Amino acid sequence: MDWRRPYMDIRQLKYFVAIAEEGKITAAARRLHMAQPPLSKQLKGMEDELGVLLFERHKRKVSLTPEGEVLYQNAKQLLASFSELVTEMREMNKEAHGFISVGSSLYCAALMLSKMRRMREKYPDMQYKVWEGDPVRLGELIENREIEIAISSSPLPVKGLSSFRLPPDPLVLVIPKHWSLADREREAVGFQRIADLPLIVLRSASSDGMYGRIMKCFADLGEVPHILCECHDSAMLLSMVTGGFGAALLPKSVLDLSPPGNYKVLQITDCPLCSEPSVIYRSSGYLSKAAKEYMELFK
Repeated sequence: MDWRRPYMDIRQLKYFVAIAEEGKITAAARRLHMAQPPLSKQLKGMEDELGVLLFERHKRKVSLTPEGEVLYQNAKQLLASFSELVTEMREMNKEAHGFISVGSSLYCAALMLSKMRRMREKYPDMQYKVWEGDPVRLGELIENREIEIAISSSPLPVKGLSSFRLPPDPLVLVIPKHWSLADREREAVGFQRIADLPLIVLRSASSDGMYGRIMKCFADLGEVPHILCECHDSAMLLSMVTGGFGAALLPKSVLDLSPPGNYKVLQITDCPLCSEPSVIYRSSGYLSKAAKEYMELFK
């Protein structure tokens, strides 16, 4: 029987993943807070023990070989499972603590943040990791265990997820307060009138989502909207509206990101659209107590 140590341990897998993701041993060493020579030695030892070349060495970078790619995909899963196991053990017989990792799509940022405020009130020492991105990016983050929960109005292109629906979030027209359309008596407006306005629209890089539904509504009414600007940040969009740059069609909840002030909100009469947000999480694997409690706030 061979009593030599196993080929790899968790520490070595972390080293390997860091090199794969950084593409340079020097950059990986900085990420790991260690010197480059010991890291290079660890990598050479792994390749010798496995009997395969894990990286192609180039002049200024390294790239995964086919064998290295197989190890990388499996190492990511193993490290994620190990991290979940450690979290589960530490949380036994304890209340929620540590940090919450959560992401939202562009139209759902306010929904995510509203519940974070409540968690902050209950657990002042809790820490947070927060992302805003399109469904493709959120799918990558949840698949790689970088976030535990996503709030999105569009499905994520990842298998093995569970979700539950949140109440519909109606779209409203938000306009600068000094515009003539913002007179005190007016409370609603139709899509035909909206088509003539300079619009700032939220649009993700890889998914049309709500943007596509808005454009379809214009098309169904035979209207071509005046798109002044495409924006990829919900908070920036609100700043552009309050600054008088243009108008925007937004879920009502997004207005929670900005205090009432230099804008007016009008209901839409002839093409009522709603964002249909969901809370999304992995079907398998361990969810931290903090993540579970955060999700309960939505129910």
